[in-house]
Amino acid sequence: MKANVLSDVRRDPEPERTQSRRLAIGVIAIFAVTLGLGIMVRLWRLGIVPAWQWDEAVYWRVSVSVQHGVIAEHSVYGLPWEPFLYQPPIYFKIMASWFDIVGASIYSARVFGVLSTGIMQLLLFRLLWLLEGPRRALLVVLPVIFDGWLLYIERVSYIENVLMILVVLGFLLYQAALDKPSWWRFLLAGLALGATASFKQTGAYVVVAILLHWLIIRREHRGHFIALGGAILVIAVYLLVMLHKYDAPGHPWFIDQSTVQLRRVLGLQKSGGTLTSPSQLAHLLTQQYKYFVPSLLLGICGIMIALKRTWQCYRARNWGPAQQNALLYAWLATGVVVFGSSSLKFPQYFVLILLPAYCYFWMEFAHWKIDPQWRLVVPIVASAVGVGSFLLTVPVFNVNSLQEVQSYAAKDIPSNAIVVTEQSIGDLIQQRWCTVEKSGACVGHATYAITWQTYLQSSFDQGDASFYQIMKGAITVTSFSGAVGTATVWKLSPGK
Repeated sequence: MKANVLSDVRRDPEPERTQSRRLAIGVIAIFAVTLGLGIMVRLWRLGIVPAWQWDEAVYWRVSVSVQHGVIAEHSVYGLPWEPFLYQPPIYFKIMASWFDIVGASIYSARVFGVLSTGIMQLLLFRLLWLLEGPRRALLVVLPVIFDGWLLYIERVSYIENVLMILVVLGFLLYQAALDKPSWWRFLLAGLALGATASFKQTGAYVVVAILLHWLIIRREHRGHFIALGGAILVIAVYLLVMLHKYDAPGHPWFIDQSTVQLRRVLGLQKSGGTLTSPSQLAHLLTQQYKYFVPSLLLGICGIMIALKRTWQCYRARNWGPAQQNALLYAWLATGVVVFGSSSLKFPQYFVLILLPAYCYFWMEFAHWKIDPQWRLVVPIVASAVGVGSFLLTVPVFNVNSLQEVQSYAAKDIPSNAIVVTEQSIGDLIQQRWCTVEKSGACVGHATYAITWQTYLQSSFDQGDASFYQIMKGAITVTSFSGAVGTATVWKLSPGK
């Protein structure tokens, strides 16, 4: 009898529950401090560094227009008015509401982006917890929060900062459905995935990632069909609403602009600032973004491990080698294939590959058979290197050439002048303007031009025949250079 009593004591699960509860509380406390520090670093000098990025002016202008009841950019001289539908309008409506509260500025938009990133990281931590438990979740999320490239790019008011909330939320709801299968959980996950694709077209890659994951795990087929149906339902409703609201006979605005974005994703059409070769990527990262080489190396390590797993799957003729981190593998593989083959601008879309690459690398690292101390030391060192690489950019990226040219145009270019320039600069100035790609209407009318030059982008590469006619005999007035790019103001010859 005594032996049986002792045996029952040994089997008492209460001490184990208490220990697990204490571990969970400790991990949550450490994560909360880490998350808070990450947000503070991103908010530090946010209005100054980095200098304004190219698309920020466009997003700001469209969001301001939504405050006034329309969704459009600064009207282009000589061209008929059309709404701005290259990106779904949901983000701009959210930003307009935010601007109503805190004021309309690029700085305010950046604050919103940083707060959005904080929410995304909270959801990511929970997703990693579901996948591998609290300790490994903390190990993975720590270097992700303090990665140098993410610290830099997540301070910019890109749509992707909000998009990533929906991306991670979709994966989180999907994993929860796999852990406790029920039709309504899969439906909820599917609705979230459809909302992600509807929020921004590139978000549709999460649906592809889920399909790849389904192929790997080969279970819960009914649930996956329900999730896919939910995603298709949301996307279909979104398309019908947009077609009804914004397309009319003779004005297929939504179809035309969405087609442009689709062609870019498929690599059939290029835009300014597009990477077109691996050599361009290498040059860009080692020159303009040389401070983020540690981030690049970590990303490459994650991709190389995924390639190794892919090769192992091929040799085994099954998905067994990819089973261990199947969801993160599917997320990374889909991002590499979709965005590696697309013609999209570098900075914001690289995040869609790097984030899953980091998560996949650090989760694989957590499984390595090494001294437990190194499992903690290495992520901490990586976090310190990330913060250090970000701090190196602060004095370099504080020269705001776009803001300088905006101030110059406000003070020194007559308000009634017509200016030939590019989209983001045209959205910053108050003068009437023509875009360099379609400048025919400005021939004989424009008196100034403002060109833009970076390693990947030049107004002289994008301008049409009329632009070159206009620029004949143009005289340089002034220029504003920074790490982001160089804006040059030109006085045009009369009659050009």
